[in-house]
Amino acid sequence: MHGQFVLVVLVCWINLHVVTTYPNGQVTSACMSMTPQHGANNISRLQAPYTVSSNVSTYTNGQKITVTLQANRTGFMGFLLQASYGTGPVGTFTVMGNNTQLLNCGGMGSAVSHTSKDAKTTIVAQWKAPDSGNKDINFRATFVQNFSLFWVGVQSETVRFMATNPPNTTANSTTESPNCSPSISLAVSLLFLPLLAIT
Repeated sequence: MHGQFVLVVLVCWINLHVVTTYPNGQVTSACMSMTPQHGANNISRLQAPYTVSSNVSTYTNGQKITVTLQANRTGFMGFLLQASYGTGPVGTFTVMGNNTQLLNCGGMGSAVSHTSKDAKTTIVAQWKAPDSGNKDINFRATFVQNFSLFWVGVQSETVRFMATNPPNTTANSTTESPNCSPSISLAVSLLFLPLLAIT
């Protein structure tokens, strides 16, 4: 009887482990916190061996930006990538590989995650900025190295927003010269030529 109880507990634990690790990357339940649902809170406080980077330092309305997740040493099994002003995901992503998928984190394609638990060293995705209402952004990612070791909110350098077609503050006007035009000066000179000849 005791052996059967232990077996039931073990089977339940294995099922819970499989359900909460999301090896298929369907992690929409973690959209806001970006924290894997792995039971205990095992967020690593160590320096992440992974980086998030973009191919630009500034952007404008509607611009497309390439975002790269890179492993420095050990590969990662899972990830969740978003762009944020600091209040939640913004913009839309396009996946650029077979091992990535789009997620709906408040908007279709507003996040990217993995499709399997195979080890990954590089992930590339393309992000498109909204057509209006933009601000400075950061790309943020959660990296899962294994069930009990992961990093949450690893950020890129801030990408600064530059308004499209800023107003022209330089005056585009010509000032009239106080002097007479060359044609008027020539006409005046011709009038005085006979007088000069008389004297």
